[in-house]
Amino acid sequence: MPIARRRAVRTLALASLTASGFAVAQPPEPAPDPQALADRIQSEVAGIRGLAFVRPVQVQRQSADEFSEYLERELESMVPPTIAEHYSDIVHKVGLYHGDEDLQLTELMKNVMTSQVAAYYDPLESAFYVLFDDMPPMMANTVYAHELYHGLQDQHFDLQAYIQDGQRDRSLSDDEILARQAVVEGEATYVMTLWMLRNMLGATPPRAALQQVIAMQSQMDVGALRASMQQAGLASMLGDDFSSALESTEDIPAFIIETLVGAYLKGLGFVFAVEERGWSEVEKLYTEYPPQSTEQILHPEKWLVRETPTRFEWPPLEAQDLFDGWDVLEQNVIGEMQWRIVFAEHGFGAEAEAAAAGWNGDRWAVLRHPGTGALMLLLRSTWDTEDDAIEFASAYERLLDVKYAGGEEPTRVVRNGLDVLIVEGGDEGSLGAYIDFLAGARTTTAVRR
Repeated sequence: MPIARRRAVRTLALASLTASGFAVAQPPEPAPDPQALADRIQSEVAGIRGLAFVRPVQVQRQSADEFSEYLERELESMVPPTIAEHYSDIVHKVGLYHGDEDLQLTELMKNVMTSQVAAYYDPLESAFYVLFDDMPPMMANTVYAHELYHGLQDQHFDLQAYIQDGQRDRSLSDDEILARQAVVEGEATYVMTLWMLRNMLGATPPRAALQQVIAMQSQMDVGALRASMQQAGLASMLGDDFSSALESTEDIPAFIIETLVGAYLKGLGFVFAVEERGWSEVEKLYTEYPPQSTEQILHPEKWLVRETPTRFEWPPLEAQDLFDGWDVLEQNVIGEMQWRIVFAEHGFGAEAEAAAAGWNGDRWAVLRHPGTGALMLLLRSTWDTEDDAIEFASAYERLLDVKYAGGEEPTRVVRNGLDVLIVEGGDEGSLGAYIDFLAGARTTTAVRR
């Protein structure tokens, strides 16, 4: 569930080149005036991209209290009350979180953002907000390059319509939103990387050399990213504020941080692959054919050939006698990127990528019985080949042993050709009926543009 929307994450803003083995050189001292610095960097990133700003992006300072109020307004407008109230139940039941903590969405996201954000671009206001005045020059310049590029994207491709409107009116699934976030963050990270290389080396390396850098970055997870930064001494170089941000990632649930990392670094690899055919091809990600799934982000060739995932639709659950007495908390799509996270969260990190590979669509719903508080998960997925479906079903059966260790929970996993149908919870005697309901879901591969 990509509840954490696009923001500038401090622990990612400078990690990319350090993680790739480049020595980090101190860039020139920034201009003392934030707007003057922004104007200079806007010109530089526009030159790298070959696309001019329609108008200058204005820089504004924002206090911690103002940012906190902004976050509260955003969460209130973007997150349905049912999800906010039952967030912990939902992420536990879906499997994104296996810890013991009762996660409160508003407080969790405020903690994540206030600990990790140095600056952000707001497409609704078309403004770039700086939260910290004392960023070291290296951090300030890099954060500016990344966030100002979001301004360039917004002026040409309307980020509000591209991501936020689809999230607010729920016309896009969570997986589609995460895929679009990966485009926006991946492209900004790519241009930021080019900007950093040009400033450190005096020129942009040939694509063959750059490919090694991008490949190394895009395969990193949070643990590898943190280790590389500590090994390089980057955290101490950037001061106490950055070190605190790095340490705070250990206290944030892994699925939140891994989702953010995925948007930046998996998105980086994806945009780099698409840009090989030219920036005009990258522009199609916003205009002609937005990515349909995170599967396309992880496997760019699937976007290039326009391989569209299967979509499942079922009749309103509340209207079915089978689910009488149950309240629907949420229903959505997990997608390949977050399937990797689900398996890793339950200790299957070594095989998470293989278990999620071959994904071709899914839909899930979490229901709650108001009388008992019991939860039920309904899930239907489909896979590219029967071997993929068999591998996923086998791994998921073992995941259930971890998920419900020490407790009894009615579960059933049924493979039917390419499809895997899963029920967790509910009445033991009704498991077969639940499976039949899932099997009857309508499928479509219609492309949403």
